[in-house]
Amino acid sequence: MYSYTLTFREDVDRLTAPEQEITLQSPAQAGDFIILSDGSRHQVMFVTHRAHYSSLYLDKGVRVPQS
Repeated sequence: MYSYTLTFREDVDRLTAPEQEITLQSPAQAGDFIILSDGSRHQVMFVTHRAHYSSLYLDKGVRVPQS
């Protein structure tokens, strides 16, 4: 499992995001799409790695219509 903290391009997305961390089954890469628990879809702009954690920098979110 790969754990990431989330950083958002838009302040409104940062303030309304349902989570600030995410765990994925495979490593994230720039260009991947992440769907958060509220159904918003964000594209990974870049990934940063530090000694004790990694972060995903996410583009502006788009709501996925609930069907």
